[in-house]
Amino acid sequence: MTTDTIEQPSTAVATLDMTALVPTHVFAPGGVDAILEKLETDVRASAKDLDISTAKGRKEVASLAYKVARSKTALDDMGKALVADIKAQASAIDADRRTVRDRLDKLRDEVRKPLDEFEAAEAARIKAHEDRIHAITCLSMDGAVTGTDAIAARLEEARAIDTSGFQEFAKRAEDAKADTVAKLEAMLQESQQRDAERAELERLRQEAAERAAREKAERIEREAKEREERAAEQARREAEEKARLQAEEVERRAAAERERIEREAREKEEAAERERQRVERERAEAEERAAQAERDRLAAEQRAKEAEEKAERDRVEAERRAEEARKAAEQRAQRQAEEAARLERERIEAQQRADEEAARRREADKAHRASINRAALEAFVAAGLSEGAARTAVEAIAKGNVPNVRISY
Repeated sequence: MTTDTIEQPSTAVATLDMTALVPTHVFAPGGVDAILEKLETDVRASAKDLDISTAKGRKEVASLAYKVARSKTALDDMGKALVADIKAQASAIDADRRTVRDRLDKLRDEVRKPLDEFEAAEAARIKAHEDRIHAITCLSMDGAVTGTDAIAARLEEARAIDTSGFQEFAKRAEDAKADTVAKLEAMLQESQQRDAERAELERLRQEAAERAAREKAERIEREAKEREERAAEQARREAEEKARLQAEEVERRAAAERERIEREAREKEEAAERERQRVERERAEAEERAAQAERDRLAAEQRAKEAEEKAERDRVEAERRAEEARKAAEQRAQRQAEEAARLERERIEAQQRADEEAARRREADKAHRASINRAALEAFVAAGLSEGAARTAVEAIAKGNVPNVRISY
């Protein structure tokens, strides 16, 4: 017969000495109730003083529940031995055994319930913080957000985020907010610059149209007054026609160069977009692996619980195997958490590479503009202008000072 007892934890819990119990007295009418009532009173009194908000308290709750289960097994074994010796009392003893199992199972669940609720609430709290941090990061990752107003609204939303309620995740939340605000500010500045450039281009177009209208009116008046000078005017028009043909040739060459540069820029942009999609796909896969790790952890906990129940039925040896399975599950969960952390680091590195590619594209755009200006200058030189005169002409066109002529980037 086993002599297992409820061992004394760090808080006061009464000990049931199995060696001092007489089986015929224990399972006599009223004997089990007296023992169970004492156990229930002592265990509940001890459980009341345990603090599950601390790691030590949670460990003591788990230990107390485990020892209740051990006492249940010991009393159950005592009843089984008595049934083997006294067949006539088998029915009454079996009823008492069921009472022991049911009431101590209920007591074990009652003691452990606050710990289970705490662990579930803690997991939900951590997931809520992770989801909020991910939402902050996504504010600057949505490629569908275009337009200065939309970007400004997204920036205001990011700036208004309150990170004071993130508890131990506050540093991560503050870093995510700062990174998101910085990216949105850069996006807003680029969008505002594009708006200003478009407005300036429209202004130059309107001024050119007005100048063209004025010149046309002046030309009609001048032609009415100078009809007698048709011969001289014809010579002037021929010279102008020759200059126009030369300018068109320069424009055709510049347009061809511009088309080549734009084609290369589009190819680079498409490559950058493919890289962004690849990074996004890897991020989604990393999140799926993290979710799978969480499912594996829950499955491991379920297997540990099932192992514990089987351990109670198979007594001491099965309990030892259940404990080993639980420890193995915790180790797997730890390794999976480490893997999820590694995948998060890889996602951050991929995002940094995408940011570097965007910076490189901006530099390429500056080089693209300089290349077009340089091509126009070379075309003017090839047409017979000096380098200084060609440079002056290119600068005048770029600034919009030459009517009906512009450089398209």
